[in-house]
Amino acid sequence: MTRFGIALSFALLSVGRSEDWPQFRGPNGTGVSVDSPIPLEWSSDKHIAWKAPVPGAGWSQPVIVGNLVFVTSAITDRPRQPKDYASGTADPYTISGGSAPPPDGSVDWRVFALELRTGVMRWQRSVASGKSRYPIHPSSTYANETPAADERAVYVFFGAIGMLVGFDHEGQMLWRRELGVYRQQNNTGAASSPRLFGGLLYLQCFNEEQAFLVCLEAKSGREKWRIVRDEVGTSWSTPLIWRNECRTELIAGGPKLMTSHDPLTGKELWRASGTEMPLIASISADTQHLYFGSRSPTQGGALYAFNAGLEGAQRLDPRQRISKGESWRAPDAAPGMPSPIVAAGCVYTLNEAVLTCVEVATGRQRYQKRLPGFRSVVASPVAVGNKVVIIDESGNAVVLRAGPEFEILGQSRLEDRFWASPATSNGMLLLRGLEHVYCIRQ
Repeated sequence: MTRFGIALSFALLSVGRSEDWPQFRGPNGTGVSVDSPIPLEWSSDKHIAWKAPVPGAGWSQPVIVGNLVFVTSAITDRPRQPKDYASGTADPYTISGGSAPPPDGSVDWRVFALELRTGVMRWQRSVASGKSRYPIHPSSTYANETPAADERAVYVFFGAIGMLVGFDHEGQMLWRRELGVYRQQNNTGAASSPRLFGGLLYLQCFNEEQAFLVCLEAKSGREKWRIVRDEVGTSWSTPLIWRNECRTELIAGGPKLMTSHDPLTGKELWRASGTEMPLIASISADTQHLYFGSRSPTQGGALYAFNAGLEGAQRLDPRQRISKGESWRAPDAAPGMPSPIVAAGCVYTLNEAVLTCVEVATGRQRYQKRLPGFRSVVASPVAVGNKVVIIDESGNAVVLRAGPEFEILGQSRLEDRFWASPATSNGMLLLRGLEHVYCIRQ
């Protein structure tokens, strides 16, 4: 088979079925789902199909393959609930720059399998147990990384113990790989999730001690290739497989550097530098453009759109006009913690409770609105057909009509805290709160 034939076959390999939500931000890693009749409004006694308890704490997103829902959690012998964003930011530990010692007590890192139709727990397995090497942010957990799954297995990564493990759908461990435990910036905790594509698993470990991008065979856990960066620095974003109109690329964002790689070999295709690259919000894309940006709690930033087909080095200068690789940049439209999403010809970004809508074709801002009744938004939004679903940390939710005009189709509320991003499949919307997973459907 020719190189072109191999690449084409690789690109056509899917991650689960089209209706599954098998990894962070869905099958393509962009938060976009096929159209399905999800409810426009819900509450504790309206459109809740089931509510399943999950012990411990975790901000990992549920993933869906067939009739199974996989979710991870960290169970401690000294239970603590993560604080809301405002309380966690004001915590003395945060203000001191993350200088607190690791917590006393033991942590049990687990993966759970639930039935999608009923919420009944099928099985749970312990991946490892012991004392954490590093502390975490008061609003964080030791199970932030979303697993990835296919029709054969679920792949679970916990950065706090540096462990990547494969389980079959019956809960039998298939393999285990130790990738190392590393200190994150200000001891905030790890969050970057594994990406699954074409039978390969990709993981970026960008921290204060090392910075490497690794590719493993999903079937065996065997390492296929590894790229080590010279400059270290923490990034909590998840790599993206970008299937654009020119080729298929693996995109990884770290401090001041974003790189594109051939997913099969790891060969670098291009790199971009010159400004702060995505560190918390993950990168998004459509077939023509790559969308990314970064902002700090005290300083805004631009949303960038890169063209497909880039080569070589790209140098960005926020103070000057767009570079050769850019299609456009939108001032003060960079995402905060939630990742951007593309729907109905627009890119949507969130910063706390402010939603910005930008035209895909031109970068023109169509609106910037504070969502009514919202506090801080941490979970990434999802697009279901022509609808955009957004939920804030205190349980307020809106369903918007996708497009250049701001139109609310429905508003909802659940009494819980939500940092995990939603998952959706066949008209069902899964939300993960502090202690429960909720299934919402008509």
